[in-house]
Order: sequence, then C-alpha cells, then structure tokens
Amino acid sequence: MVRARKQGFTLIELLVVIAIIALLISILLPSLSRARELSKRLVCTSNIKGIGTSMKIYANDNNENFPIPPFDSSLISNNDMVAYTEENHMIDGVLHDGQVGMDRKEQSYSVNPNASTQVSVTRSFWMLVRTGDVTVKQFVCPSTGEDADPTENIELYYDFTDYGNVSYGYQVPFGPRSTRPREGMDNRQGVAADKGPFYLLTTSPPWDGGRDGLLTSDDAPKAWRKYNSPNHGGRGNGEGQNVLFADGHAKFERRPIVGIDKDNIYTYIGPNWNDIEHKNLIHGEVPAKIDPAP
Repeated sequence: MVRARKQGFTLIELLVVIAIIALLISILLPSLSRARELSKRLVCTSNIKGIGTSMKIYANDNNENFPIPPFDSSLISNNDMVAYTEENHMIDGVLHDGQVGMDRKEQSYSVNPNASTQVSVTRSFWMLVRTGDVTVKQFVCPSTGEDADPTENIELYYDFTDYGNVSYGYQVPFGPRSTRPREGMDNRQGVAADKGPFYLLTTSPPWDGGRDGLLTSDDAPKAWRKYNSPNHGGRGNGEGQNVLFADGHAKFERRPIVGIDKDNIYTYIGPNWNDIEHKNLIHGEVPAKIDPAP
C-alpha cells in the first residue's frame, strides 16, 4: 500500500500569499497611522482643556484674572499692542532675543521699567505650573514630538526652559486691561490654542495671515492649511488646531478664523481692519514682521 504524499505549498503560492499580506499591510498602515494621529489629537484637546480649567482655578483666586506676569503697562504707547510686541520682536508672545529659557530665575515686576523684557506667553503659562494645577507634560501636544520641560525645582523658576517645551499659544495676555484674558469675556473668544504658524523666524511663506487670493470663510479647510498651526500636520500643512474658548470648552477647528466675528486667532487686527468689507478682520496682520537674525 502506497501512502499518499502530502502536498506542500508551491513557491508561486507562497509568493501570492506574501503579496496579499503586503497589500493588506499597505492598506492598513495609513489607517493605523491616521488612528494614532486622531488619538494624539484627542490627547491634545484634553491637554488644552485642562489648561483652561487651571486658568479658571487661578482666576478664582486672582480677581477673575487669567494668569499674566506683572508688567509696566505704561510701556504700551497709546494702548498700542502692536508697537509693544514688535518693539521686543515678539511672535506669538515669545521674545526672539532669547527671552524664553534665559533669565528663567528672574521674576517680572510691574515696577521695573524693563518689565517688558521679562514677560511672555510662556511666563504666563508657567504661573499655572507653579500653582500645581497643571503639569509641564500638559503643555506638550503629542502630535508635535516636542519634549516636556525637564525642570525639577519648579518653584525656583518663572519660565519654561525653551519654547520647544510649549505647544500652545495664549491670546493677547499683555494688552490694555480691557483686552486681557479674564472671566466674563465673550464665550466666543479664543483664549488659547495650538501655537500658530508665525512663531519661527523665516522669510518663506506664510508671512501674511491668509491672503492668497484673500481667502474667506467660504474657502475649504484645505485652502487654509498653510495658515493653521503646524502642530497637526507640520508647518505649511496644518490640518487645524485645538482652540480653548472663554467658557472653558475646547474644540478642534480646521481653519484659524474662529475668533469673535470670525477673526483670525493667529493675527492681530490692523488699524484698517474694517476695510475691504471686513476682510482684514478675517486675515488680520502678521504678529511680527521682522527680518531674520543675521
């Protein structure tokens, strides 16, 4: 009696199976990568919402004012916030003369005539870290790959080590008293968000606030990608940004024109903001127009 031989896989059959597996992997990997990004985006939303909660806790103990280091308001000539920020080469509230990470042990004093060199968005955020209501890890969006601030002795410092340790920006913390963030603001006001596209010194686009063909609120989110936060998609290709609103809720927005009356949260309103049928309200002006350091 001849025993039947077991038939094995042929080389062609093995190659076909491998090809099918490779095809399935190529189909599934983008979906898995997308799922990971969406998961990181949710963590980012949770982070900025937690920062908003800590702001409200801080406000309860500080006359309903959101965190802001003391500064000499007389340095703001005629309540001109633009001149105040540009004079110090600030972009997104960050001094590009090395303020963030330098003089970290120096506290800001309102009586100091040079207080303007000791305030920044990051200093405002660090005040929340000092109170213990929020951790340094919550200031890092996982989509960016940035690292949490390594500082151990929190109480010894008044600022983050580097701007790369902060993934978020803070809306107009240093203007006249009527514009400073506080409880009771219009709930449509964006208080904080993923940091904007203008914080890096560069001569390459985008230098304007969305002026390619004068984009409007009717344009698709894809047209606005260059003017979104780089946190989710990279510089010049941002898919959108998490925005914290005055009432404490946070939402992922695919265009930056989500302020009151659809103003662009990453720009300031120029002196002729009501020209061209309010288009300057949507586009605004670049936070700082300065030449790159030599």
